[in-house]
This record gives sequence, C-alpha cells and structure tokens, in this order.
Amino acid sequence: MKASYFGCMGYAERDRFPEGWPVPPSYHDPEISMRSYAEGMAECELAEDVGFDWISLSEHHYSGNRTTPNPAVMAAAVAERCKTARIALLGQLLPLNNPIRAAEEIGMLDNLTGGRLVAAFMRGTPSEDQVYDLNPAEGRERLMEGMDLVLKALTEPQPFSWEGRHYQYRTVSVWPWPVQRPLPPILVATRSDDGVKFAASRGLGLGVSYDHPDDMAGVVRKYHEWQRDAGWEPDADQIVYRGGICLAETDEQAEALRDRVHAAGGGRGLNIGRSLAQAVQAARAGSPTAAATAPRGGGVGGPRTMLNFVGSPDAVVEQLRAYHDKCGVGVVDLAFQQPGLTHRDVMGEIELFGREVLPRMREF
Repeated sequence: MKASYFGCMGYAERDRFPEGWPVPPSYHDPEISMRSYAEGMAECELAEDVGFDWISLSEHHYSGNRTTPNPAVMAAAVAERCKTARIALLGQLLPLNNPIRAAEEIGMLDNLTGGRLVAAFMRGTPSEDQVYDLNPAEGRERLMEGMDLVLKALTEPQPFSWEGRHYQYRTVSVWPWPVQRPLPPILVATRSDDGVKFAASRGLGLGVSYDHPDDMAGVVRKYHEWQRDAGWEPDADQIVYRGGICLAETDEQAEALRDRVHAAGGGRGLNIGRSLAQAVQAARAGSPTAAATAPRGGGVGGPRTMLNFVGSPDAVVEQLRAYHDKCGVGVVDLAFQQPGLTHRDVMGEIELFGREVLPRMREF
C-alpha cells in the first residue's frame, strides 16, 4: 500500500472563519496567506523526505480551507520542490473548466514533472456548482462528455473537431502531449454508478473520499464487475482512497488532536447550508423533491468530521488495513492539515507517519 500526502495549502488561521461557505475575502491577510503557502510547501517536502509516494493537489473555490483554486499552478510549484514523488492532480473539477484547457494542463504538467503526473476528474461538492454559474442539472453530463473529450485530446494524433451537446470545437490539437503514453495514470473520483462505470469501461482508476470501508467496498465491487466486463484488471495504484487523519504517539494524544479539530469547527468555511444544499442536490438529481444527502464519511471520526484515521501508529495501521483488505485500496491520500492544528503539529504527524506507519503499510 502506498501513501499520498494531500497538499491542502490551508490558510493557517482558518479556525477563525465563519461556519458557512463562501468565506468572505475580508478574512484574508496577505502575510498569513503567504506564510500558509510556505508552510504547506514545507509539509509537502517533508512528506517526500519521509517516504510518501505521491503529493496530491485538488481544486477548490471560495474557502481558505483548501487554497488551491487552480491545482495545476499549485502542482507545478510543488513539483519544483518535490523531485521524486508522483504529483497527483486529484483533481480538476471538469464541469467548471474548459476540457481542452484541462488536457493542455495535464500535458504540460507531465512534461514538467518528467512523467510523474497522476490525474483525476471529478464533479466536486454541491458548493462548487455555485462558483462559475454552472447549472447543477448539467454538471453530470458535462463531466461525462468532458472526460471523453480530454481522453481523445490526449491520445488522438491528428487534429480533430468535436460536436457534443455541451462542447463544440472546430479544431483540437493539444500540445504538448504527456510524456507517459498512452496516458498518465488517470482516475475518476466518484461514487455514482455512471462515473464508476465510465472509469471501468475505459481502463481508468477509481478514487473515493471520506467513506467508511464498508460503504467504499460496495462501490469497488461495482467497479470490478464493470471492469471485468470490459476485459481488463486494474493494478493496485488504480484504487485510491482519500481521508483525514489525526496521528499521535498514543490513542489518547490522537483523541486530544481530534478534540482540537472539533473545537475549531472541522467543517468551518465549507458548509453551504441545508436549504441551498437541498436545492443543488435536487437540480443535480433532476427532481424538485430530491432530498439533500448527508455528507459522506462516518469513519473513525463520525459521519461529518472527515477524519477517518485517528489514533496511535498501531491503531492507524489497522484502520488503513481495513481499506486495503475490504476495498483493495492501493494508495491512501491523507489530509493531515485540519483546523485547530498548527504547522508544527502537522510536521510532527508527518514525521511520525513516515517513521512508524509507512514501513508497515508497505507490507499490505
């Protein structure tokens, strides 16, 4: 089992944010922001030094909990500091972006990293639908069409045109192509049946976030059924899980870290409110009566904390083993940055993980 460090690049004083989303720009202090990026970079470098296999970046908007609205820019910066770990773009929110631009960014990053890129496509949380005036009812279709377009743009050797429902291009001719051929490792981050089937039918990996292992196992079973129908077998690195972690020398110390996260408001600056969430979910589902779904999760930290691994090294190893044994997870992507924890806390957790957890994960 491999380990990935999720480079959240969170604003250092995000525990002061209001509870709801979006976070007003008035909370931004340039000095704190620049320090936050510098600390985030240092955490990525330490993660590579202690043996993490991947460094991951994701696209998020309007909240300092994840200050990476353009993950490709952040990935390029991290790649200049981290020279051996894979750089995982996990991922681009394809419905919000021009798919050709997304393909071009993948090509550039794979060249800049010397063929170390991993990429993923995802739709994003309901709040992301509010960022660029996306019609939530179109998001799923845009994701599916956009993924097909990106894959063709990165593999078709001749210029081509595209006439789809949501995207029309007279000429597509992406430069540069990726170094890794025919494609860099690509995942679809999804739980939905159509997204899982898309990944399985096209030989792509699967990414799941913040689910209990029993829930994720059901998604993975469907993925395996559909990939067997498509006539191929995924390798271990193609099943990826993202979760939050609080690691300490003892279980009691880890619980104290979790208490600090809860006291700081673990989801502060992320929640869009129940009524808006219901409206977005209804539009996504195409039904005015569709109910909002509760946030996923439910690991060790409970259904809304997004903390799936909490405890001493012994406890976390066993929690990781459950995802490996029940779900076939080959790469676990871990968010160490949590509200209420300092840069020093995070650096200590990374060092402890590299020393006490990572060597034992290699044996799974």
